[in-house]
Amino acid sequence: MRLECTDRKTFELTDGDEKLGMLIYDGLFSLKAHATIGNDSYEIKSSGLFSTSMVVIKEENEMAKMKMNWKGQIIISYKDERTYILKPAGMFMNKYVIEDSNEQKLMLLTPDFNWSKFTYNYNISYEQRPQDTLLVLLAVYAANYYITSMSAAV
Repeated sequence: MRLECTDRKTFELTDGDEKLGMLIYDGLFSLKAHATIGNDSYEIKSSGLFSTSMVVIKEENEMAKMKMNWKGQIIISYKDERTYILKPAGMFMNKYVIEDSNEQKLMLLTPDFNWSKFTYNYNISYEQRPQDTLLVLLAVYAANYYITSMSAAV
C-alpha cells in the first residue's frame, strides 16, 4: 500500500493499481482536510486549545477524534470506542506505527521525502491488509500532523 502526494495538498492512497482513497488539505499550511473513500466524504478539522485535537466529521456527524498526548503520540478514537495510537518508531523516530488498544501493531508508515517536490510520500506495510481505509488515511493525516508539530518545535 502506498500514499503518494500528487501535489502539495493532495495525497492518493493506492494498493497496487487499486485506488482506495484521497486526503486533500484545504491549503499548504492548513490543518483542515477532506478524506474521500469511494462515495464517502469526511471532513477533518482542528478543535480545542492550540489545535492539539482534531475531529472527523461525516455528514455533520462526528465519526472520530484525534488528540496528541504528552508522550508525542496521537490517539485516534472512533465513536464506537475503537482506539488506535500512532507512535513514532525507528532509530531516528522517522517511522510511525499504528497500534490498537491491545498494543498490537497494525501497520507501519514509512515516510519517503521527495526533495524535488518538497513533499512526503508514504509506504504502508502491514501483516494483514487493513479493512478500514479511513484509519489508514487518518494515520497519514496524524503522521503529517506529527511531522509538522515536531518541525515547528525546532
